[in-house]
Amino acid sequence: MATSDGKKIMCVGLCCVDIISVVQSFPVEDTDQRSLDYYWRRGGNAANSTTVLALLGSNVEFMGTLVKSQEYGFLKTDFEAFNVSIGNCAVYDEGNIRCPVAVVIVNKQNGSRTIMAALNNIAELRYEDFERVSLENYRWIHFEGRNNVDTIKQMIQRIVTYNERVPVDEKVRISLELEKTKRTDLIPLMTQPDYVFVSKEFAAAQGYRSKEEAVSGMVHKCKPGGAVICAWGEDGAAAKTTTDDVITSSIFPPENLVDTLGAGDTFNAATIYALSKDRTLQEAVTFGCKIAGAKCGVVGYKGIKGLQTLL
Repeated sequence: MATSDGKKIMCVGLCCVDIISVVQSFPVEDTDQRSLDYYWRRGGNAANSTTVLALLGSNVEFMGTLVKSQEYGFLKTDFEAFNVSIGNCAVYDEGNIRCPVAVVIVNKQNGSRTIMAALNNIAELRYEDFERVSLENYRWIHFEGRNNVDTIKQMIQRIVTYNERVPVDEKVRISLELEKTKRTDLIPLMTQPDYVFVSKEFAAAQGYRSKEEAVSGMVHKCKPGGAVICAWGEDGAAAKTTTDDVITSSIFPPENLVDTLGAGDTFNAATIYALSKDRTLQEAVTFGCKIAGAKCGVVGYKGIKGLQTLL
């Protein structure tokens, strides 16, 4: 697929505000402890992945729901700062629906992150919103697996139908993320995307004990030629298509573990970036591990800029 046609990569899913406190060690309940640092960051799986894709040089767009609350200005400005388009988002006035907010404790001692999310009745994206998107403007659309399962199914089906009537080099590639362990109702959707990203937690909840077991066990649910990709924390990542053997990559840990918040979203985005450049699955998964490792060595995502040279 050509890379100079100006077409976008779109990530569909959640955008929230992460309110982050960095601490020297994880606090004991009912104690008073000073933070080392405090800041806001734009969060949400799909929103994080757009940031990484943009820093790697992709023409990228986020699509989801936003709320005109006090957080809206911060989110809009941050998207603009990273050159991420949000022109197709559904924007609601504040009322019963409020901006999702996550309070995050980052432990400097070991880089762990503890997340307490308040979704605040955020409305999920509707099919009518997605129906207005001109698919010919996109090379890739990635879906974060959320609780609007029927809507995600409709959105994916719209792309599948579009792909049936356009030449091969105009087809929109599709990927789907299965992360939350309770979202097993998303499994039937695996039959349509080109790539399915499965989290370690999701795979473990299905009874798989390793990344190799996970991709081998789940790939039969994919369409012919489709692939399952699974990052397994400190054990790296694996992937398998319906026709080829399992491929794996080790991790590339930073010298100092600083911030693991968004590492999984970084892996997904970097892997998508490489695949959108027509790299092999092995090259893409290895690149995903490299960029995720680099991300863990810096606060936030800005340290990723320019690392597409590692591909």
